[in-house]
Amino acid sequence: MKIKSIEICNYRLYKGLNKIIFNNNEGENIHLICGENGFGKTTFLTSLLWCLYGRLIIDIDESFRKEILYNSYNTFLLGNLNNNLKTDILTKLSTQEIQEIKKNGYNLHNEYIKEYSQYFISIEFCDFSIPSIPCDTLKIIRSYDFLREKEHIEILIDEMPNELTKEMGQDIFINDFIISKDIAKFFFFDSERIVSIAETNTNNEKRRLCSAYNSILGVKKYEDLKGNLENLRLKFRKKSTDIQNRNQLDILLKNLNNKQKSINEIEKEINNLETNLSDYHEENEVLQIKLLMEGNTTSIKDLQKQELLLETIRKKDIEYKSKIKEFLDFAPFAISGDLLVNTKHQIKQDFEIIQSQSNIKIQNDLLDKIKKDLQKNIPNILDDKTKITLENSINNIISKYQNDGLKNDSLLNISKEFYDDFNSIYTNIIGTYRTEFRHIVDDYRKNKQVIERTQRNIANIKLKENDVNIKNIRNQKNILEKKIEQTEAKLRNLLISKGQMDKDLSNINNEVSKLSKIVSIDDSDAKKDTLASELIDNLNHFLITLKLEKKNSLEEKIKTILNNLMHKEDFVSKVEIIVDEDMLDINLFDKENNIINKEKLSKGEQQLYASSLLQAFIEESQMKFPVFIDSPLQKFDKVHANKIITEFYPTISEQVILFPLLEKELSKNEFEMMKPYLNSVHRIKNQTDFSYIERLNNINDLIP
Repeated sequence: MKIKSIEICNYRLYKGLNKIIFNNNEGENIHLICGENGFGKTTFLTSLLWCLYGRLIIDIDESFRKEILYNSYNTFLLGNLNNNLKTDILTKLSTQEIQEIKKNGYNLHNEYIKEYSQYFISIEFCDFSIPSIPCDTLKIIRSYDFLREKEHIEILIDEMPNELTKEMGQDIFINDFIISKDIAKFFFFDSERIVSIAETNTNNEKRRLCSAYNSILGVKKYEDLKGNLENLRLKFRKKSTDIQNRNQLDILLKNLNNKQKSINEIEKEINNLETNLSDYHEENEVLQIKLLMEGNTTSIKDLQKQELLLETIRKKDIEYKSKIKEFLDFAPFAISGDLLVNTKHQIKQDFEIIQSQSNIKIQNDLLDKIKKDLQKNIPNILDDKTKITLENSINNIISKYQNDGLKNDSLLNISKEFYDDFNSIYTNIIGTYRTEFRHIVDDYRKNKQVIERTQRNIANIKLKENDVNIKNIRNQKNILEKKIEQTEAKLRNLLISKGQMDKDLSNINNEVSKLSKIVSIDDSDAKKDTLASELIDNLNHFLITLKLEKKNSLEEKIKTILNNLMHKEDFVSKVEIIVDEDMLDINLFDKENNIINKEKLSKGEQQLYASSLLQAFIEESQMKFPVFIDSPLQKFDKVHANKIITEFYPTISEQVILFPLLEKELSKNEFEMMKPYLNSVHRIKNQTDFSYIERLNNINDLIP
């Protein structure tokens, strides 16, 4: 599928009709549409998305979603008319005439004003096919009337209306036969925004990526087919003559339907809350920047942290004072110097004397006991003279070992406990006391400085908070942070509720499945039911195999393409795609098998990652659709840019339309490198208040 032509008329910057015709020369698949900042490159892309999807544009990109949800789709449409034309309308028509046209439409007198009040976008496709409908071209035209506030879409097949598009609905036809909105962001590739794929954190973003994954790989079509077959089997059972089981099945199906509706409502509310939460965080950042510009670099949380810090260091201040008091109790000993040393000697001497006296007394007492025991044991058979002689000998021997001890000239009666305590104090004072005391005093002084500084910070914050502008911004920020807190709480509760509902839904499905096997079926439907059952079983088996094959193949493609674009064969050693129900995440692993944090990749690396996803998805799905890339080389260095120009753009699609910013994004050398693949070159020009598109017949005129 290729685009034959694009027409933009009166859309935003583009005044009047601007038409681009794309020639399709073999081997030359790149088309350039160049322009300076603010001339309308991004507007060009937006116009194409609106032409294809209309109101559904909110599902393409978060920026559209925010703009439309915040203002309304009608406000979005009213804002798309060229500003000069709006001025012309207000100049040429009175308020009464405008109201008349809005109410009754145009007449012969004001028919001319359509030229000013309507804008449209048209895209004509060629080289494609629609099942059962032979055709050469297909044209989509979406228009809007500013005065009547009416949107209109028309689809022409070979320049004629077709009943199929009307029966299906134009939006459904485009989504099913042209390109699904789930994958549009990969083909309308804004380099500024596409890097967000590397930062897919919210559940909403993971759901959208999963939806794109299923749509690109063709899984959804088979799952829809399986669902249709399951519904067909239920219809057979609703016609059963088994009234009791049939009625019970009807009740279960109603419960199933109600439960599914409740889940859908909760999911919608979850999506809205996630969007609101993202908006609140962005607004909060803006308000914080405003505070910085006003000279207030702190938030309420910072103030609370400062106050908590003050409370903590005040407690430390009390602790330090208590420790210093303990040290001061021993200060007299430290100050006494030589007197303390002399006291130590005296106490030691007194303790030794007392200890010696105590030991001698113990020894003498023991010798007295020995003497008495010996005297008692002198045999009675000895005569008195011999006994006296023996007793004297014993007394003499014992007296020889008895001691009167040292002269007790101690000044103090020193106990063992007192002596040990004094030694401990003395060792501390002459050893670590001075160092520890110096440290504790130093810590106390530093803590005191922190107290004073924190008190000043708090005083300054509170002083600035009294400023009218800061107070106003702060109030807005407080309200917003409260909203963030409340929204996060609601989101948690809804996720819990959804989890419970999912369990209930699973239980009801199990009951339906069990009862469906019991309900008897009329003979006329039995064979159909059997065939449907076999087809469902085959589809289940096929889907398991398909998902696994696609998953493994896609993982390998992403790894190979990313390493090739990165110029690093081992930058990614493994890619893991994780599909959890309706959410998808992609993990990249380095050569040590650690998960690579995609958020910490450079913007250029993030764009390479997004580009590798695009190429892998296209190759895996074998889908043929033009690729549009805004700011194509903005994030790349010279080496990566060369690789992208020579290997990525020439192979990604049969038709690639690039919107570079001249000189800043496309140097002369890069342009020369791209020339062999160039098909056409257009330039967006601007005349102060409107832009127009001009084709360059000689591509060398772009960068001489």
